[in-house]
Amino acid sequence: MFLRVLAVVLVCALPAAAQEHPLAGKIWDVGARAYLSEDELVAKLTAATYVLLGEVHDNREHHRLQAQMLDRLVKAGRKPVVVFEQMDATQQAALDRHVAGGGDAAGLGPAVGWSNIWPAWSAYQPIAAVAIAAGLPMIAANVPDAALRDGMRDPARVDAGLAARTKFAEPLPASLRQSLEQELIAMLCGMPANTLGPVIQQMAIGQRMRDSAFADALTRGGAAGGVLIAGSGHTRTDRGVPWVLRQMDSAAKVAGMAFFETVAELTNPDDYTRTMIDVPALPFDYVWFTRGGSGGGGDPCR
Repeated sequence: MFLRVLAVVLVCALPAAAQEHPLAGKIWDVGARAYLSEDELVAKLTAATYVLLGEVHDNREHHRLQAQMLDRLVKAGRKPVVVFEQMDATQQAALDRHVAGGGDAAGLGPAVGWSNIWPAWSAYQPIAAVAIAAGLPMIAANVPDAALRDGMRDPARVDAGLAARTKFAEPLPASLRQSLEQELIAMLCGMPANTLGPVIQQMAIGQRMRDSAFADALTRGGAAGGVLIAGSGHTRTDRGVPWVLRQMDSAAKVAGMAFFETVAELTNPDDYTRTMIDVPALPFDYVWFTRGGSGGGGDPCR
């Protein structure tokens, strides 16, 4: 018994790094099935026209790393537009006024009326600080609530210009549509699937509207490209924003990335397919594993 107690004491006394999850801090190249250094990742992201940085919204480490990647892209000579899921088009004028008037990153959230549906503005402030310091355009890209409701009820009411530019009328392949719908059902936390048909279809339309709006915003950077700050559901390469960008331009150079919170019992990158719905492989180009921190473990029903 004494030895067991001593072992526990010794483990608890070890530095935090020694107790770290074996994947924490590692970057996985899904296609190459190999780990990358941060420098290697930056080189790959720099070569892409569109860089999509998928977060767990309430994990501050993810936002710190998003800011770090944006800063490194700037230092590598890139000047992309920075596209935010967390602000909608009605906030663009206030955003532009604040930046044009010399406002700083700390004041940007209050200036645009940062919504409390998102984590505190201070979590995203480092990203804006990099953008302002580098003179990068920022785009409030989400679909306003009224337009979202209209489009979900009747896809014919989606803004005609957006629909034409993003080929919104092109349906997702059946397997991807089913995957999206199953994911949305899971997010509704146990509600019976047989009662959700119309609701799920409308939610899927809403997801596609947002994906289209984010892709459209990214292309405003022209040759300079763009960086998307959004949830990882939008950055997955099988559907989401990468799929829309490929409909717009089949030759588009897209890097879809996600930051994943580690799970104690999942110690191999392939294990994380179990945290998703019906995927044979992780649907991203790159995955950066981090410590947990959102408090939800990635489960929206907790």
